[in-house]
Amino acid sequence: LLLLDEPVSGLDPMATAELYGLIGELNREGMTILMISHDVNTALRYASHILHIGGANFFGTKQDYMRSGGARRYLRRKEGGGK
Repeated sequence: LLLLDEPVSGLDPMATAELYGLIGELNREGMTILMISHDVNTALRYASHILHIGGANFFGTKQDYMRSGGARRYLRRKEGGGK
């Protein structure tokens, strides 16, 4: 089990890509990764499950998260689409 709290905070784009590559490799080898991130788009790219706390709380697969009303509202707000 590897616990990470904002692991790419302050890293440049190349270092970020390298770290996510390493994290993905560890996960494919069987290691469970629990990562805290405020970057929902990146979490949706790499994670198998999402825990979203705030507003409408959610825990489940990223596919189920994307179908949830809370995810649509949150992502729309982050993209500047209003409330």
